[in-house]
Order: sequence, then C-alpha cells, then structure tokens
Amino acid sequence: MASPVTRGHPRDWRVGVQAPDNGAQLRRRQIINERKPCSCPGCDRRRSGVSRYCGHHRDAASSRGDPLARLPSRNELAIFRHAIAVYLQTDAKLAQRIAGDLRSLERRMAQPPAFCLSPSDIHKGLPQIAKAKGLLANWQHRDRRTYTEAVTNALALSGWMEVYYDTGHVGGLWENRKAFLTTRAGALLGDFRKTIGRTTLRKEASGATHRLFGRDFVHHAKTIYGQDFWFSPVSTNDGQSLTLRDYTRMALKAAGLLSC
Repeated sequence: MASPVTRGHPRDWRVGVQAPDNGAQLRRRQIINERKPCSCPGCDRRRSGVSRYCGHHRDAASSRGDPLARLPSRNELAIFRHAIAVYLQTDAKLAQRIAGDLRSLERRMAQPPAFCLSPSDIHKGLPQIAKAKGLLANWQHRDRRTYTEAVTNALALSGWMEVYYDTGHVGGLWENRKAFLTTRAGALLGDFRKTIGRTTLRKEASGATHRLFGRDFVHHAKTIYGQDFWFSPVSTNDGQSLTLRDYTRMALKAAGLLSC
C-alpha cells in the first residue's frame, strides 16, 4: 500500500496513489472470500467483502475491535483507575519516576493547534493517520485533555481485559483481544465535533482511526508502567498477599460489578 502524502496540515494530507490493478485484485479476493461462512460462532451468514465476518459482524468488529465482546462500563474502569492511584501512593520512588516519564511523553506527543480537524475537514481522500492526528489535536486543544489521561485509561483497560475479557465474562473472541484493547483505548478521543450555536455537528471516527492512536496509548502504558503492572505484589491490611489484579478483582466484587 502506498504511503499517504503528509505535507502541510492534516486536513491537506491525501491517501497514497494506489497501483493500477489494485481494484481488480481486491475484487478477486472479495469473490473468493464471500463464498466462505462468517467466522463468528453460531453465525450462518456468508462473509462480506474481504472480511472474516458477515456484514453485521464486520461492522461491529471494525468499530469495536471485536464483534461479540461487550464494552467496559464507566464504573468498572473507574475502579481500575483508582487501583492505579492507590498503588502508586505506596511507592513514592516509582510514582516520581512515572510522573517524570509522563511529563516527558506529554511534551513529545503534543500536537500543534493547527492540526485540529472539524467534521467538514473529513473526506474520502483523507488518510487514517491524518484523522488520528486531528483527533488527538482536538483532544488536547479543544477538549483541554492530556495525553497522560489517555495513557492512564489504556492501563486501566489493560487491567479490565485481564479480569473481564480473558476470563470470558464479556464474550469476546480471543483472536480479537489486541484489536479490542487498542480500539477501546483510542475510542477515548471520541469523534469529530463542532458546535454552532445550539447545534453540534458530528462526524464519527472509524475504529481504524481509533486504533492508530490506541496502539500508541497501550504501548506507552506498558513502557512506562511495566508489562506486568497488574501482577505487581500488594498486601491488604490483614496481611494477605495478592497481585494488584486480584486486589482490584476484590474491589469489583465488593462494588457488585463482578459476580465471580
């Protein structure tokens, strides 16, 4: 696939020039693929286009990362974020090191205000990387939010995956685990919006656009906090030794957000 043209502001970027026979190759793949059944368990429909799924499950997989998994609730993620904060309070040296790393990352990932995109800037010729850069610029300048918030959310999502997704509580497909995590991490940035008077114009951002920065959020969370952060050892007031994941699991059960 040809690289996109990325000169000037993201609104001026364009998808790369495709090979002359690209459309014919894609059509041949589509004809062969559409003879096969959907890969979702229990679905008897045929695949759509070049996807592994039928049209219904393809759209769900594209926007959510997984066609079957339910999304994490706000209350569930709030408990994981609280667990992160509580854990860092127990180790001042670690907290200081992480705070320094996040400040450095915040400076490095800052987007210029000119990179912001409105719904009217979105068109078919705009590459995914331009949309992703625009979403992040909107997040930082229009929403007044920080890159650190996105990294912390990705870390909370990683813990949520350990407790809910990997144990089958949300019905997801294991092969979609990575796509689900990066899509949900990037979805924090939302869609393209512009308010005129009392009217808000909105252009939905695709799952592919969310995944572009979602991958970065997850990578930076693992790099700064460590690959095994949720398996860090902790102890309760009564001397019981646990991992941070299991401690958070107990908090979820106490809040009635996890049944077993």
